[in-house]
Amino acid sequence: MAKGVVLVVDDEAPIRDILSFYLKRAGYQVLTAGHGVEALGEMGRLKPDLIISDLRMPEMSGDELCKRVKSDPATQDIYFIILSALDGTASRIGSLTLGADDMIPKPFHAQEVLAKVDSTFRLIGMQKEIKRQNKELTTFQERVREEMELAAALQMGLLPKLPGEGAGVHYTHCYLPAAGIGGDIYAVLPLADGATAMMIADVSGHGVTAALISAMVKTSFENQVRLGGEPLTWALGMNEDLCRSTLAEQFATAWLGRLDPAADRICYVAAGHCAPLRIVKGSRGGLQRSEVLRGKGFMLGLDAQLPFMEHEAEFLPEDRLVLYTDGLVEVEREDRTMLEEAGLRRICAELPAGAEEAAASVIAQARAFNAPAPFVDDVTLVILDRKA
Repeated sequence: MAKGVVLVVDDEAPIRDILSFYLKRAGYQVLTAGHGVEALGEMGRLKPDLIISDLRMPEMSGDELCKRVKSDPATQDIYFIILSALDGTASRIGSLTLGADDMIPKPFHAQEVLAKVDSTFRLIGMQKEIKRQNKELTTFQERVREEMELAAALQMGLLPKLPGEGAGVHYTHCYLPAAGIGGDIYAVLPLADGATAMMIADVSGHGVTAALISAMVKTSFENQVRLGGEPLTWALGMNEDLCRSTLAEQFATAWLGRLDPAADRICYVAAGHCAPLRIVKGSRGGLQRSEVLRGKGFMLGLDAQLPFMEHEAEFLPEDRLVLYTDGLVEVEREDRTMLEEAGLRRICAELPAGAEEAAASVIAQARAFNAPAPFVDDVTLVILDRKA
């Protein structure tokens, strides 16, 4: 099998013959041409790996041939060596300026040319291997991109359809994953007795692993709610599920709540998550008072024996609940400050009446506060309004 294809272009037959002899003996397949036009014809039949061309020739000179080869995307990667009787630095620079890869002065020794060809083919081999690896890498990256897009679409499918309506509630969300797919998740479920179950969670880490665990969190929450009980029971069951199904270093913060409209109360469990804001009469819009639904509790998935605590808060008709993950308030600005809970309360003190408009306003104001720093973590914001 030939080591490669070399096209020798020279208007002097003896030079073509001697180069052909040495190159063929060294194991190369050799094509020959007397000038540039003839060389282009040979290239139309078989693409060479290397062209060795004289500079001064009739019909089409070597410099014109070089321009043609290097300007054509189909042939521009062919290695091109100029043979020139014009010796000296100026001649060499001129040849390389034309686009040639190297230059050999005339007169030359055939062994010198052969050594140059051998070293050139080692370089060509390395370039081909790099291109092959780059092609494989590009194919792999494209496959990963497609799978990430599919995973992101599937994760979006886990979120409630918007706008959301439950038993006496209206809700919406803004979901901004840091890497196209993330570890935030939330759910709102109407219950048979007219109550509403709700959950927001933030899984440790980012990317596909976090997204997979977030799907497990949502499934576990829905299963626990179907079994009945209160948020404390749900938290204990979800904690057991995560401890059984995830690695030791994987965990999730969560806030679980049950809105009982008959009692105008929310019963909730805080599992290491950001405390939601209750905005009194917030669904009316305008300037309103807010309070923080605080609660202490461990994160889910750390230990199956960890205790959790249930809390209660008033939640009246026209009240608004703002649920969020820490990515919204923990962006470090250039002055090393962050929005934090206090800043979010300032933003939420006066919001539009509609849940969708309110959510958009919160995100816009948070971005403006952080500017020019972008969100760097997954961001989920849920606005839930209790109807009048």
